[in-house]
Amino acid sequence: MPPLDALPLAHLAVAVESLDAAGPLYRALGFELGAPEVVAAQKVRAILARKGELRIELLEPHPAGEGPIAKFLAKRGPGLHHVALASADLEGDLGRLEQAGVTPLPGYPQAGLGGARVAFLDPKSTGGVLYELVQGAQAHS
Repeated sequence: MPPLDALPLAHLAVAVESLDAAGPLYRALGFELGAPEVVAAQKVRAILARKGELRIELLEPHPAGEGPIAKFLAKRGPGLHHVALASADLEGDLGRLEQAGVTPLPGYPQAGLGGARVAFLDPKSTGGVLYELVQGAQAHS
C-alpha cells in the first residue's frame, strides 16, 4: 500500500454553546476571529480562530439544538470535538485509509467551512478519535 500523503494539522475543532460567548476567551488568548459562516449541511455556524499557524474552528449548533454538534454538547458539554488533517488528495487518502481498515462516516466527502471539501472518519475505526480530512481553501487559510 502506498504511504499516505503528508497530512499536516489543519485545525482543531471545539464545540461551543455560543460563538458570541466563546469569542472573548479566544481574543484574550491572542486569536484573530474570522467571520461566522453557516455550513447548513452540517448544521453548524462556525468561526475560524487564527493565531500564527494554529487554527481552531469554533462550532455552534445551527439551528440551535439541531445536528451533531448539538448532540455532542448535550452528551459531553463544550470541548474538543475533532482533529482535522489537511489532505491534498481527499479521495486518494480516503482510499488508502479504507485499505488500512479506517472507514469514513456515511455521506462524506461534502462541503465544509471556507469552500473546503471534508470527510470525517468513523471513530470506531480510529481508536475513538473523530478525525476530519480537509482539502481546499480552509486547510490552507
